[in-house]
Amino acid sequence: MLFDGIIINISIMLTGFYFISKLTTSPLDAELSLSKKVQVGLCNGLLCFVLMKFAIPTIHYTFIDLRHIPLIIAACYVGPIPTLITAFIISASRLTISFNDTAILISVLYGLLGMTLALCSHYVQRSLFYRAILFSMISLIFICLGSFIVTQDIAKIVKFCLIMTFSSVIGMQFSFMLLKDIRQQKMKVLTYQGQAQRDSLTSLLNRRMFDQVMQSIDLSKKHTVLMLMDVDHFKRVNDNYGHDAGDKVLKDIAHILDSYTAYGRKIFRIGGEEFASILTDCPVPLAKKIAEEIRKKIESNLFELPDNQQINITISIGISSSEQQYDNEPLSLFQRADLALYQAKSNGRNQISYMSDDISLALIANG
Repeated sequence: MLFDGIIINISIMLTGFYFISKLTTSPLDAELSLSKKVQVGLCNGLLCFVLMKFAIPTIHYTFIDLRHIPLIIAACYVGPIPTLITAFIISASRLTISFNDTAILISVLYGLLGMTLALCSHYVQRSLFYRAILFSMISLIFICLGSFIVTQDIAKIVKFCLIMTFSSVIGMQFSFMLLKDIRQQKMKVLTYQGQAQRDSLTSLLNRRMFDQVMQSIDLSKKHTVLMLMDVDHFKRVNDNYGHDAGDKVLKDIAHILDSYTAYGRKIFRIGGEEFASILTDCPVPLAKKIAEEIRKKIESNLFELPDNQQINITISIGISSSEQQYDNEPLSLFQRADLALYQAKSNGRNQISYMSDDISLALIANG
């Protein structure tokens, strides 16, 4: 009966941890948002309540359960907030099962345990293994102390503490095995997602991400600016210095572009030597200023090649804005930026061009 009860408690607990891990695509850790931490705490508390309902009968009408393990997990992985929420739910729900002196004592002890683990979670910045051992020992001390207060029978207390320690060790082992596997799987998924979104050469966002972001842009909101940037005469770099030199130049340009991150700016490599930037909540005059800063920065920079030669590179930039996007607008934000880039190159390169309505319509008329 005892062994069956331990298996049931562990099974319920592992199932609960699995569903709690589904609350977020990120691993369970202290970097979760406040709302996610609250959700973890609430679900963790519900799991503890279920574990209490499936308490394991032991000896002389005493029961044990593994409600303290979710409390330890919250403290080890996520931090004080879910730990305190879990402890509060444990304390409150214990009084709904029975309301007597023993229930009140246990509720108070679990409240104190939750506060202790929350403080330790905040101040004890050691390895996960160290924290798990420490928090488990603290929890067992509180639980055994409660048993001692309820009954002064040493023999009963020793048996109770031995059973609780055995159950806790088994439950903790399975819990950390499961959570470790889930964490590793999530880290792999996040790594693969990051690789799928990034250009392998420059580590900027790739064309696929550019297309997704462009489709999701709400053009009814003003001050969304698209900049298309093309490296001038890049083919000459590859022809004269080799493709390794060309790759080095692209990496250096990407590094320069990535340093301009204000105004919700996203940087993409959308072609061989073509880059794009989407700026949100950015007025056109400011976008022009940023574009000019980028142009000057690249123009003045000496690009060092793998053979230690240094060369100058220039860039042409076309700009369009959602401020000009009307219901009857014949050109998309991208098409107008592309026309602006074409104009910048036609006018001699190494310059920026902003595509106004008059210019875009004139270019359409001219084919």
